[in-house]
Amino acid sequence: MPSTTDRALSTPAKILLYGLLGVVSLIVVLTVVSFVFELLWGLIGLLFGIVALAATIGVLAAIGYAVYWLASSITGQDEATPSTTDVSETRATDTAGVTSADETDSVERLSERYANGEITETELERRLEQALDEPALDGSGATEYERDRELN
Repeated sequence: MPSTTDRALSTPAKILLYGLLGVVSLIVVLTVVSFVFELLWGLIGLLFGIVALAATIGVLAAIGYAVYWLASSITGQDEATPSTTDVSETRATDTAGVTSADETDSVERLSERYANGEITETELERRLEQALDEPALDGSGATEYERDRELN
């Protein structure tokens, strides 16, 4: 059995050893916790970076569309719908391959009236056939039917 003096001498060494072991284990635990938190903050930063990139792309796309919309409304042209002059020129050149001023004017007027809702589609087709088939009476550009309609 060890004597009390042996126990007394070994107690400071034990205290020092346990203290050193405690400090080392505390450093290891703090290092692991710090690594986990830094990894978590890194993932959160990566997530915020991806969200910021998506938001930037969205804002740039919205600005691009706004500029496109503004430019198309200023010029009055929309790519989805052809203008009435394009339609009238196409219809007037379909039959003979030549465009006359009176055919273009009457077709243009009919197209505008149809666009405004004044005449139906069937009435538009019927009047277009008449306008393209009938020759002008006195070179003024109006067909007999249109002249009668304007008088009434």
